[in-house]
Amino acid sequence: MANSKNSSIPRVAVTGLGGYARHHHLVLLRLEKAGKCRVVATCDPSLERMLPQSEDLSLRTRGVKTFAGFEAMLEGIVEQADFVTIPTPIHLHAPMHRACVMSGLPVYLEKPPTLWWEELEAMIAVEARAARATEVGFNFITEPARQALKARLLAGEFGKLQAVSFFGRWPRPATYFQRNNWAGKIFLADAEVPLLDSCFGNAMGHYVQNLLYWAGKEPAVFARIVETRASLYRAHEIAGPDTVFAEARSEDGVILRMAATHACPPASEGHAEILQCEKAQLSYITDRACEIQWVDGRRETIDLTTQGDWQERNFLRYFDYLAGKQAAPVVSLRDCRPFVAWNDLIYAATRGIATFASEQLEQYAEGAIRAPKAITSTVEEFARQGRWPEENPDISWGRAPGRAHLSELPQALKRIRGLAQNAPRT
Repeated sequence: MANSKNSSIPRVAVTGLGGYARHHHLVLLRLEKAGKCRVVATCDPSLERMLPQSEDLSLRTRGVKTFAGFEAMLEGIVEQADFVTIPTPIHLHAPMHRACVMSGLPVYLEKPPTLWWEELEAMIAVEARAARATEVGFNFITEPARQALKARLLAGEFGKLQAVSFFGRWPRPATYFQRNNWAGKIFLADAEVPLLDSCFGNAMGHYVQNLLYWAGKEPAVFARIVETRASLYRAHEIAGPDTVFAEARSEDGVILRMAATHACPPASEGHAEILQCEKAQLSYITDRACEIQWVDGRRETIDLTTQGDWQERNFLRYFDYLAGKQAAPVVSLRDCRPFVAWNDLIYAATRGIATFASEQLEQYAEGAIRAPKAITSTVEEFARQGRWPEENPDISWGRAPGRAHLSELPQALKRIRGLAQNAPRT
């Protein structure tokens, strides 16, 4: 391992104490107690405020150094750490990643690495001088059952993969978009690089990467999208979308569909990944079960409740890579190219972010959650049948999708700026 001449276990520095960084701390604390790693440092710009809230982490008694600044932490631990985790807001990923690489420290970077393709290419260029590649923390690629099923898929057991889809209903109240200065934003103020926070780019981005994994033609390959159709909507008072319908075609001819929303009734929460193959249909619900329905009538159920904690598994897999036990990270920055490109093409394809009219919405949780009528069934119908909202005569809010090809990616910025200019003031 880098900088590990006198250490048999990886030594890690965690960027941040609050938000998702706290989750990193809690998982790494469990792994530290199991003798799998050691946390040597952390930092937070609100250190004095956050330390009293982090007493359960026992930072002082564990010998964890604390810093008020990220750069100060890097300078203070460059010879004592083996890698840095970056579970910070999306717009901080690229500069923090660059600083770590310049300091010679490998990075475990939470997803998404960025949501803008040009920034991703810049990060990949920076990575070219790194001794160890970055791991991007997409949650579920390391699942043993998922990897075993992909092996069966590639071996031809289920026949040719024709389509793979995802629907996700994750209701979120208005406060979800008010929790910081970037949630639901297309751009941060005066920023040149698009932020593009959304349900499909960020919150449910894990599942979008899963679709690309299923459609990849080799065990560790993610499918490349060549064109997409998409429609975007918003129910909440945000600049970006809280609902998406998108259908894409991979370079190998596989159809990928996703329908995701934060604007849905609280009781409707749920998600599934669906693989349509020549000989079987697979329905994969993370942490629950995978149901396989064969064309000949056979059924198979795979229990997914015993695969362990995904964050522990991801960290342990990166530990193995740093120790030379694995040839590459599970998801590298290069592996994120299809994900980021599809994300940006969706914005390039849409004919605008349609704002639901008040009469098209139903209110839940004392008005904190807004949901267009029939959204619960509409997202699932799209994933399972490819039926677009505007094809349903029972709903009034469906808009025809637009289309974009991969060759149009360099022109996406102009389109995204137009969407931002037409966004409601937030």
